[in-house]
Amino acid sequence: MITLALTSALALTAAGNDVRTDASARLARLVEVATIDEACAILEPSERDILEREINTARHYAERNGLSSATYTAGLDRIQRRWSTPDCDSSATARPVTRYRQAMHGWLMGGEQSFGGHARTWTAMRAVEPAGHWTLAQDALHGDVAARFGSALIESGPVILLSVRSPHVPASAVLVMRDTDLSPRPVDFTSGGRRPPPGGEPLAALGALASGQQRIWTSGRLRDDALLAPEGDGHSASFTFPADTLEQMMALETAEAARVELYDATGSRVGRVWIEIGALRQARDYALAVNAER
Repeated sequence: MITLALTSALALTAAGNDVRTDASARLARLVEVATIDEACAILEPSERDILEREINTARHYAERNGLSSATYTAGLDRIQRRWSTPDCDSSATARPVTRYRQAMHGWLMGGEQSFGGHARTWTAMRAVEPAGHWTLAQDALHGDVAARFGSALIESGPVILLSVRSPHVPASAVLVMRDTDLSPRPVDFTSGGRRPPPGGEPLAALGALASGQQRIWTSGRLRDDALLAPEGDGHSASFTFPADTLEQMMALETAEAARVELYDATGSRVGRVWIEIGALRQARDYALAVNAER
């Protein structure tokens, strides 16, 4: 009965839509666990951090599926009233938190998970070496350019990284994506599928006009370009990006992509690839959680 009541508290107006109902129910369960833990301090700090990230991600997707702020606030108030003075020694109180903890540790036990999107997959993994290991990555291939983008652990700490192999020698790289302030909604360049995407690249179907784009330039380069580069022939290069790059990417729609443009020392473009946003939020949550003890 409690579960049904909590799900109802955060139920979306479009009842019967499975996607919306699932998003609502998951958010309600996580909020219930957080509310009990606030009163009884059952979870370890690292577990609480994981829970908070999961709540943020669940709320993000629930809102994308139609959850309003008013509905969320009303549901949150109802859950908090239900658990305002819990008996912290009661098994009934601890049960939702225990179930969450068991599920979380089971989720993290394997140390690696793949998160499929519309066309690409993010892989999140535990770093098995103190340095020189990906913790979150998506592979991309366009023409003769192979790339891997995500976050990696190097000697100086975690970095946002792009590693490529190309027949040309890349000297710099830039991420081009929609600026959500200048272009709040993505443009469908295929007009609902009636036209081919720009350049025939499916991941270029959604985005922004040039006036609504932002460009994020590299912030550095690894000394060992080949350390984390994709396997294969050609020249390798590994570029770092600003620490908030993933947050800016997560503000986009899951079907959108960030375009990577590679330039040589003369400033000529020598290649490009696309990185799908896809399930970046969930994959990043897992990568942060599974590497929390490092």
